[in-house]
Amino acid sequence: MNSLHRRRLLAVLSSLAIAPVLHATAHAQTATNGYPNRPVKVVVAWSPGGATDLLARTVSIELSKQLGQQVVVDNRPGANGTIGHAQVAHAAADGYTLVLATNSTYAIAQHLYKSLPYQQERDLAPIALLAASPLILAVRPGLEARSVQDLLAQARKTPGKLNIASGGNGSTSHLAAELFMSLTGTTFTHVPYKGGGPATQAVAAGEVDAAFLDLGVAAPFANTGRLRAIGVTGNTRSTQLPDVPTVSQSGVPAFESTTTFALFAPAATPKAVVQQLATATRASLANPELRDKLQRQGVEIVNAGPEELARSVTTESTKWGAIIRDRHISLD
Repeated sequence: MNSLHRRRLLAVLSSLAIAPVLHATAHAQTATNGYPNRPVKVVVAWSPGGATDLLARTVSIELSKQLGQQVVVDNRPGANGTIGHAQVAHAAADGYTLVLATNSTYAIAQHLYKSLPYQQERDLAPIALLAASPLILAVRPGLEARSVQDLLAQARKTPGKLNIASGGNGSTSHLAAELFMSLTGTTFTHVPYKGGGPATQAVAAGEVDAAFLDLGVAAPFANTGRLRAIGVTGNTRSTQLPDVPTVSQSGVPAFESTTTFALFAPAATPKAVVQQLATATRASLANPELRDKLQRQGVEIVNAGPEELARSVTTESTKWGAIIRDRHISLD
């Protein structure tokens, strides 16, 4: 971890009242009595406007109804999502502070940093695997690339001249770009932004040539011609952009990358509270209106419980850890 990120993380953590075991036990004894009796905070470790933020705000409305208390979203961006993730890892384990995370922080970050102020399996309890979403490979409108193969031809002609944006160093969009370059033998110059929203705006404004972007955020830009979508990173085409082929259909058959979204609580949160949150989340995601709204945002509901989420953490960590090692990627 570079010195700037380390200082930021240490500054945040030094301001937290990290409770000792007895304090956590006291919370455990009281949290199940009438829980919840005040608002619940869901931390999103990214800037407003990105896919994670939009999902959190959509789900929080229904979750508020299920819990009988307001669920508020708190954006805490920075250090590739690890600042917000660390805050929740060390928050009071009473069920009132949760994190809605992506696989970039719960499965990828541990391979990018030599040291983190949290350990996923030790410090965070899985609640629910909410949803998954492919990315889209998009280019600025002025770039003469109408397909994935067009983009590859330009990249091979002038290695490193084309740049490719992401939602931040180590983000799923960054790792998708690294996987793309690895499989195609091409070189792009990586330009990280602070979240998927800013990266999308950068492509639309012509500041960068290309990017792997959150589908739900970028699809409206593609449908209005403000950027050009040339590939979808999932295994099937998206209903949002049915005319856009997958990257694998476009001549890169081994390519597949999705962003997964999951809800976690501090590890010492009482099991009864975790189960109550899991049940409320499952009921929220089963709402047909919510499901339709998220699908219109390019997000597919998974709606899996704590056990399935724990297995997903292991699977995602194994996959992306191998790519990070192969590409010699480090954020330290």
